[in-house]
Amino acid sequence: MTRVESRCSCEVRPGCKRLSAWWEMVESAMSGNDWRTWQPDIGSSARNAKRAFGSSPISSRRVGWTANSRVINAPSAVATESSSGRRKPNENYIARSADTFATELGLEVIPDSGTLPEIDSTARNGESVSRRRFQRGSVYLNKTKTLWLGMYSEYILDSYGVEKRARRQVVLSPATMTKRKARSLLQPHLDRVNSSLSQAARERKSATVDAFLSIWERDYLSITKPSTQSSVKSHLKRLKAAWGGRDIRQVDAGDLQRLVSTANQELSPKSVSNLWGTINLVWQAAFAQKYVEATLPKPKLPPRPKRRARFFTLADVGKIVAASVEEHAVFYWLAAESGLRAGELAGAKLTDVTSDRITVNQSIWHGKEQSPKTANSLRALALSPQLTALLWEQMARQKTKGHEFLFSTSSGSPWDMNAYRKRKLLPLLTALGIKQAGFHAFRHFNVSFLDSLRVPLKTIQERAGHALTGSFTLDVYGGQPEWSRNVEAAEKAGAELARVVEEAKNSVSLTAIKEIGLPSPNREAAA
Repeated sequence: MTRVESRCSCEVRPGCKRLSAWWEMVESAMSGNDWRTWQPDIGSSARNAKRAFGSSPISSRRVGWTANSRVINAPSAVATESSSGRRKPNENYIARSADTFATELGLEVIPDSGTLPEIDSTARNGESVSRRRFQRGSVYLNKTKTLWLGMYSEYILDSYGVEKRARRQVVLSPATMTKRKARSLLQPHLDRVNSSLSQAARERKSATVDAFLSIWERDYLSITKPSTQSSVKSHLKRLKAAWGGRDIRQVDAGDLQRLVSTANQELSPKSVSNLWGTINLVWQAAFAQKYVEATLPKPKLPPRPKRRARFFTLADVGKIVAASVEEHAVFYWLAAESGLRAGELAGAKLTDVTSDRITVNQSIWHGKEQSPKTANSLRALALSPQLTALLWEQMARQKTKGHEFLFSTSSGSPWDMNAYRKRKLLPLLTALGIKQAGFHAFRHFNVSFLDSLRVPLKTIQERAGHALTGSFTLDVYGGQPEWSRNVEAAEKAGAELARVVEEAKNSVSLTAIKEIGLPSPNREAAA
C-alpha cells in the first residue's frame, strides 16, 4: 500500500494547479482501456477527492489522499481474469503510475504506516470547525408575506480569534417585486462573502459596532487629552444607541446620512460636524485593523451659520481691569495682553514666569493638567513692564500661601474657569454694562488690538499660538519671527493698556463697583 504526501513549496489553497494537475493525471490513467471495469468506482472516488481537496482550503501542507479519502490503494498483484471473463487492470501499473506522477509533480511517496499524521487545525482541540462553503444564499418571504428576505452565511473571528460561521439575514424588497429581482439584490452580499473565502481568516476580522467602539475607546481614545475624551464619549454613546448590535461591515453611507439627519434635529450644526469627525476616526481605525474594507464617505452636513465672534473693545478691557483688584486685575490684564486661552491661564505656574516672558507648557481642564491645544500652543510670550510688575506682586502672594499655580483657590488647586466665569466675570460685565461674553473674547480682542498697533501678522500668529496665518507667503516663506518683535509687541500693548486702565479708573462708576461687592480701586490706591 502506498501513500502520497504533498511536499509542495507553496501553500495548499483553492484551485492549486499542482493539486488539480495530479487528479487530472489520475483520472486520465483510470480512463484507459485496461481500466474499464474499475473506472466507475475509482474514477468517481477520485473526483470526489478532487472536489474535497482541490476546491477548498487545507490547513496543513502535509496531506495524503486515498481513493475515498487520502490513501491510494495499490496492492501488488498481477492482472487476472475475473469470474466473468473480463480482464482486471494491472494494479502494479497503478502503483508505478502513482510513483511516477508523484515524482513529476514534486510529491514524495512514502510507505504507509497505517495511520495518517495529524492535521493542524482547531478540531484537534475538540472544537467543531465549519468548512468554508461557496454561498448561494436563499430568498424567501417573511411570515406576513410582505417582504422578500435574504439569508446567507459568512465566516468571522470571535473575540478569542476562533473562526465561526455566522448566519446573516437582510431585507431585500417589498413582496410586490419578483423573486428573481429580489435575488439580484442579494447578489452583492454574496459576492462580498465569496470573495473573502480565499483570504486568510485573520484578514477577515468582524465585530459589532458596539464591540469595536469598546476596542477603540480602550486603545485609541484613552491616550487622548481629558477634554477630548469628554466630548467624544457622548458621540460614542449616540453611535451605540443607533448601530450598537449591527456588524460594523454592514454600516453604509445611507445609515450614516440618516444618523446625521437625526442628530441635526437635536444638536447644533457644529456638534453634528464634530460627531462626523469622531465617526471618521473610528472607521479609520477599523479599516487599519481590517474590520472593514473601506472608510465611510463624508455625509452631507448641515450648513454652519456665520456668526460674528464676540470680543471686547479696548474701552471694555480698560473698565474690566480698572474695576478689579489684586489677583483679579492681574488675571484680566494678562488675558488681554497675552491672548492666552482659558485653560492656559488656569495652568500657568510660578515657574513659567520670568523677568520678561511667560511660557505656556500646560493647560487645565476641569482641574486636570493636560497638554495645550496644539503643538504651536507651546510658546513663549514677551511681557510688558507694566504686566511684569503686576505678575511679580501676584507671585509674591502665591509664594506666601505656598501655592504652585499663578492663580489658585484657597486649597492651592487651579481656578475652575467655568466657575470663575459664572461667579466673577459675568456679574462684573453686568455691573459695567458690557455685553456678556466669555474668556475667549479677550483672545479675540488681543489679536485685533495688536493688529491696530501695527504688529506684524507673523508675530501675532506666534503670540496667539496659531499654526497658520492664512497667508501662503507668510506661512511658507515667513520663517520664525525675531524675539525683538515679540518684545516690541508686548511693550506697545502694555503702554496702551496702562493708559486706558488709568482713564477707566477715573470714570468707572462707584455705584457699579458697590453693586458687585468690590472695593474702589481709587480707595485701594490711597491706602
